[in-house]
Formats: sequence, structure tokens, C-alpha cells
Amino acid sequence: MFGHYIYVTDHAINRYQQRIKRTSDENAEKAIIENVKRSRLIALTKYGGREIREYRGIIYVCELQGNCLNVITVLLGNVDLRFVV
Repeated sequence: MFGHYIYVTDHAINRYQQRIKRTSDENAEKAIIENVKRSRLIALTKYGGREIREYRGIIYVCELQGNCLNVITVLLGNVDLRFVV
């Protein structure tokens, strides 16, 4: 598909439904894609080329393959301090 570069695995959809919100597969996939678009990169793994991204306390583990970003799994994070004044 032209213009789509974020793909979500079935595992990530299942984890989103278990940990965040119980919705249909289609709605969960759309929500994950929108959140990943808005997320910030917080870490890169040394081996495997994985990106750890965060948006509103939800952590997304992604794998970059060429021009495509595959969302592997979804985790809940504890963010105590977001901004330092």
C-alpha cells in the first residue's frame, strides 16, 4: 500500500487489547498506528535494530525494516517525570 509505512503485528494488537483497551482488531490497529505516529523515540537497541517508543505512558517496541516500521509489542510504562522545569 502506498503511503503506509507502519505495520502492526497480531501480537501487538493482542497485547494492546489485553493491557490498554478491549476493542476490535481494526480499532486497536488504528489506535496503535496513531499513537506510534505521535510517539517519541526513547531508545534504540544495539542488536536487532529495534526502536523503543513512548506515548502517554504506553511503550511500543518497533522494528525498522527498510522503509517500514513494524510494531512488535505494546507495554505499559511508569513515567513519573515527563518535563523538568
